[in-house]
Amino acid sequence: MTFSKETIRIAVFDLDGTLYEDTTHFRYYAEQLAAKLSADKQPLFWKDYYDMLEGNHPAAVGRVYDAEKDRILEVDPASYRVTTVWDWEGKETGEEDTYMSPVAFDFHSMIAVGDGWWLPAAAAKHYGVSSTFDAYQKTKAYMQTEDFQFAEIPERRFWLQQLGRRMHLILLTNSESDDVEKLLKTLDLEGIFDEVIPGAAKPARTKTHFKRVLEKYNAAPEEVLSIGDNYLNDIVPAENLAIPAVLIDPSGKTPIRSVTERIATLQELFPLLRR
Repeated sequence: MTFSKETIRIAVFDLDGTLYEDTTHFRYYAEQLAAKLSADKQPLFWKDYYDMLEGNHPAAVGRVYDAEKDRILEVDPASYRVTTVWDWEGKETGEEDTYMSPVAFDFHSMIAVGDGWWLPAAAAKHYGVSSTFDAYQKTKAYMQTEDFQFAEIPERRFWLQQLGRRMHLILLTNSESDDVEKLLKTLDLEGIFDEVIPGAAKPARTKTHFKRVLEKYNAAPEEVLSIGDNYLNDIVPAENLAIPAVLIDPSGKTPIRSVTERIATLQELFPLLRR
């Protein structure tokens, strides 16, 4: 184990893909994005998206999509400097020297492809979709309907309650507050967290949030644990502050540093933290 469970007194959880691990909504999201494209571009979009899911495309979880230059970037997690550049077809371009400054992430032009939400978004932007937010909102709304059913994890609330008896639980998510409230109710997780931080603008502001947590709780980095499914959003900023982290990575393919623990499902977390 890469951290001491005896020292952890604050656990910072992501929401989407972490406290629930369903992936069927990604298909729905991809459909909403494809609908924004012309008929001739839709087959190209779907081919690229399926290639991404199979690991046969340069756009992959853990990389960055530069929408302005239409380039895919490998970024050093310690410095955020670009180490490799590919074009959309997967050819290395040798353009690393054109990225003189560390990458500054946003949700529009320099996109951290940290989880399954961002694969279809990158493909859509490549084919000319300027804004993906309306498709994201439609997908979030769909997830609150009877047509969408979350996978049952009956022990989830119990184990989080057990953790909450000996450590502070914080929810740090990019989802907006109204979505968070609905999801926590749907997942039967209301009242579990000591603090809920919505609209977190990860990864751009993840480090800022972690620093505030350290200060507010007068905690040392080794007393905090970051848990999430998005390597660039949840894990790298923690690693850079010497905060232990656990990446939920069902595929087991995301490149990570040795200081981070990797698990396949949320259920694997609770035995790790059991005393």
